[in-house]
Amino acid sequence: MPFASALRQRWQAWWLRRHPPSDTVRLDHRQLYILPTPSGLLYGVLLACLLVASINYQLNLGHLLTFTLASAALVTLHATHATLSGLTLQVQASAPDFVGQTVEILVTLHEDRPTSGWRHPARLGRHGLVARWRDEVAGTPVPWSAGSDSSTLRLQRMLTARGRQTLPTLELSSRFPLGLFRVWTVWQIAHQPLAWPAPEVDAPPLPLDDSDDPADAPIRRLHGLPPEPGEDAGVRPWRREDRPAQVLWRRSARSLAAGGGLIVRERPPPRQSLELHLDGDRLAGLDTEARLRRLSAWVQMAQAQGLRYRVSLGPLHTEAHAGPGHQRHCLDALALWGSA
Repeated sequence: MPFASALRQRWQAWWLRRHPPSDTVRLDHRQLYILPTPSGLLYGVLLACLLVASINYQLNLGHLLTFTLASAALVTLHATHATLSGLTLQVQASAPDFVGQTVEILVTLHEDRPTSGWRHPARLGRHGLVARWRDEVAGTPVPWSAGSDSSTLRLQRMLTARGRQTLPTLELSSRFPLGLFRVWTVWQIAHQPLAWPAPEVDAPPLPLDDSDDPADAPIRRLHGLPPEPGEDAGVRPWRREDRPAQVLWRRSARSLAAGGGLIVRERPPPRQSLELHLDGDRLAGLDTEARLRRLSAWVQMAQAQGLRYRVSLGPLHTEAHAGPGHQRHCLDALALWGSA
């Protein structure tokens, strides 16, 4: 219905204005909500019955008991509200991880103590705090030691899709001290954890450039590939840039007698000098997400072998480097591929 849709849009707009996304929020009366719990409603019905009975039977002690219990409920109302009032919540940036993994969201709760030394008379401590995502039923108790000014809350969230993850609304609540009232607040966290593409399971070996140059033989053996026909392990034909110390003279003599050439001892180049091109555009028959998963697996393989590599896929092109920093740069680029 158009009216219901318009009303829902106006409600969402008001809600966003009241609780804009942020990484830090200070709780005061504008962010806190409080309502009686089912126990509190039953407590109110009991007070009403006591009041009616005391008036009906003119019981002075009944009036005393009724108003004493009502005063306790009023003090409980302020104490429950003061449990969250004055807290400052701050989220810490989380490290990215692969899709399907669980990322840890760290939230710091800090109590701002007033410089004047004045303390809320109804504040009995920070107890019974529970945090939960609004799309989940179970909550996580917030550890808070007596006399402490801060606490760190560790929340878990599953990474379900590639790219930036929008966290659901976080709810922080308490029913301290008597459970008659429930105070809560909602917080829209602006921080968006990054999810890398999950590496392909049983991905093929790293790609090698197509070349017939005998100099590529060390690279082939480095990756566990069989030698080319006529190539022996550890040796290769002589080239102009080879030094005399590399020549195997006895084997070369037999080779020259048979009409061949000189044979030299092969020295595989250091792994840092190898440079791989991880080209996603050459992965025919795979959709975009499958290419991203394979490239993610290849980045992991190249990093584990200490190789220099570069990644390309469509408009994505990275420089050839090595190391953990380059690995994270490539995975970040793959995670954000195609995003605006």
